[in-house]
Amino acid sequence: MRSIYRLASLCIFGGIAWTSQAFAQDPVRVTCADFFLDVNNPDTAACRGNLAAIPFDLLAPGARALGLGGAFAAVADDATAAEANPAGQTILTRPEVSVHVRNASYNARFLDPNQLDGELYGAQGPGPITAYKESNTKVSFASFVYPMDRFVLSGYYQNSGALTGSSNIAALNTEYDDLYVASTAIDVEQDSYGLAGAYRLSDMFSIGASLKYSSLDYHSLSRSSVFGFRDLDVHFPDAGPYVDEISLSSASQTSDHDLTWNLGLLINPNGKFSGGLVYKQGGSYDAVNTLSVLNVTSCAGDDTCAQLLGGSVQRAQKIELPDIISAGIALRPSDTWLFSLQVDRIDYSRLPEGSPTGFLFGTFQGNSVAIDPLGKKYSVHLGAEKTFLFEKPILGMNLLSIRAGGFSDPDHDSYADLDSGDTHYTFGLGTVIAEHLQLDLGGEWSDRVNAVVMSAVYHF
Repeated sequence: MRSIYRLASLCIFGGIAWTSQAFAQDPVRVTCADFFLDVNNPDTAACRGNLAAIPFDLLAPGARALGLGGAFAAVADDATAAEANPAGQTILTRPEVSVHVRNASYNARFLDPNQLDGELYGAQGPGPITAYKESNTKVSFASFVYPMDRFVLSGYYQNSGALTGSSNIAALNTEYDDLYVASTAIDVEQDSYGLAGAYRLSDMFSIGASLKYSSLDYHSLSRSSVFGFRDLDVHFPDAGPYVDEISLSSASQTSDHDLTWNLGLLINPNGKFSGGLVYKQGGSYDAVNTLSVLNVTSCAGDDTCAQLLGGSVQRAQKIELPDIISAGIALRPSDTWLFSLQVDRIDYSRLPEGSPTGFLFGTFQGNSVAIDPLGKKYSVHLGAEKTFLFEKPILGMNLLSIRAGGFSDPDHDSYADLDSGDTHYTFGLGTVIAEHLQLDLGGEWSDRVNAVVMSAVYHF
């Protein structure tokens, strides 16, 4: 059995050495080993990284919206309406500027094909799942809003999140003295500059839209190497020292831009009830995918064992982020109570699925995972707010709002063995000082993301 294992693996490596040999492939889904044999096959996009698992922030960007569990499409009564629901800007009656700062701690989990190969070499660790842990602080939103009777215009900046992470694997097969080394890395960030406008058609209906210049910076790398695979010291016992390396790598990178847009509708018939409907375009970005292979052997005392095969291929790649449709309702049974509900439909189907197999060995010995096809997923948001009004200012505060909520984050990583679904709980506070300065604080807690957003809005 061991000799069959070695022979099968050697056949894979021999073909990977940048030849034009044809190999049989699964007609439905290719493996990462096939990825390097058929570089022009678009189905091998699966081997370019698990993009769907990146925890982009899909919520409305403000502290108040976060405190309400992201259920803001039907509320949209502050500057972040430019992103949450552009139609809501008609609620604003005075010019204002706002700044929102977000501190986020990520525990992003990915299924790493390198881990599957590492298990064959006895790697000890968390199995195929790799966690990237990082904390960062970003200006998540900044805006200027200028109302003009029935029309409102605003300009804004938004940061949708950033993540940097890496993992390394090293395993030694003591039976064959083979060393397996692998690494993965990711660095991604998205931000936008936008113009938004809203028009109040009547006391009941408002419409709005925003046009955004969105940027995506994305860099990923996956590399696997085996040293000592050919046992040169056995086949050429007196010819050392030896060099014996087979390496494969896939790198994707983009710093591309796209014009994206949001479109919103707000219905507010009587002040007690409101409804919102929003469409958000995710954007499409051009990237370059570089595939590289190195197959080198050298015996200092025997030239017959020497070979050097290698090369790289670049090809175009599309990264298309999810489009989102949001529908929400808000109830105000009194001047001091607010309840909101929102349902998002998130289209993950434009992202490539992950790979079900190891990066080097493919499906060898059945070392693979099940794939759940990406598609449209639904997220539910709930929020409530209670406002306490003060007859006289307390520490300069005219009121204090307390908020709580939560939302569901659907499983959207494409792997059956990795559950990226999560439930987020939120809490928030807000106040107004001297009728001009609005301060808000919002926080969220979940297994994958913990975040705090602080915002300041100045009304002229």
